[in-house]
Amino acid sequence: MIKLQHIEMLLAIDRAGSIRAASKLLNRTQPAVTKALRQAEAELGTAIFKRAPSGVAVTEEGKTVLRRARVIQSELRKMDDEIAQRRGLGTGRLNVTVSPLAANRLMAGTIKRFRRRFPGVHVQITGGHEPMAFGPVRDGLVDLVIGPEPQSGEAAGLSVQFLVETPIKVITGLGSRWSGARSLADLVDGDWLMIGSRERLPYMQRRFIAQGFKPPEPMVTSDSIFSVLSMLQDSDFLCTFPGLLLDQTMSTWRIQGLDLSPPLLPARIAATTASERPPTPALQYFSDCILQVAQNEFS
Repeated sequence: MIKLQHIEMLLAIDRAGSIRAASKLLNRTQPAVTKALRQAEAELGTAIFKRAPSGVAVTEEGKTVLRRARVIQSELRKMDDEIAQRRGLGTGRLNVTVSPLAANRLMAGTIKRFRRRFPGVHVQITGGHEPMAFGPVRDGLVDLVIGPEPQSGEAAGLSVQFLVETPIKVITGLGSRWSGARSLADLVDGDWLMIGSRERLPYMQRRFIAQGFKPPEPMVTSDSIFSVLSMLQDSDFLCTFPGLLLDQTMSTWRIQGLDLSPPLLPARIAATTASERPPTPALQYFSDCILQVAQNEFS
């Protein structure tokens, strides 16, 4: 069985890209790191790394090993965090993934509340979109996702706390040729953008399919909401967008929302955590703060 001390070593090699660089990260000799790697590979019965022109590359079997190693390392850190927090030290870290709506309407108030009780806990906030954001939660690499809730069939292993429902609007640039559109049927020939990667496409398209329309095929997708908005303003591009964020966005960007009938299906925004992993005190309190801020913000 692979030893715990091998976990840090394997992840260091992966992060550094070579055994030599990993030995510097770990402050160990290169022969010692090489020996530990060979021991780990012998215990597992498979090669984790292979030679590459600039160092080492991960084998296919190694990808599985490293994925598990990251989960183990994450759980060990959370165990340390929980013990420290229960002893009143208030240290540790949280990894939180947020959608654009959550980033703009919920994070500031949540962080303000959270830091009053846990000022020593580092909170790493990253942008992300469903459904890709849910895998890291199950694996323990992300503690919390605040954004559209998982669809049926995607919620296995997840705990979902509903926060708010937002209308979904279609937006375009000021002066767009689509300004007079009143239904999705008017937009079938439009050029569409999409916030997020192509894995989000089914989430976008289901709103069109539900109303009996051929779903659009966005030719440009971007994880950066700022990139999408900069392309949208003063243009004929089209994009779906959370209605609860629209007024704030229109005050900064030269865009407009279209009044379509019937409207697109709304999106349910939720706080999603791993159901099979007990939360640390800091994560539980952060979740409580999110719920309270959402109630205050949208009630």
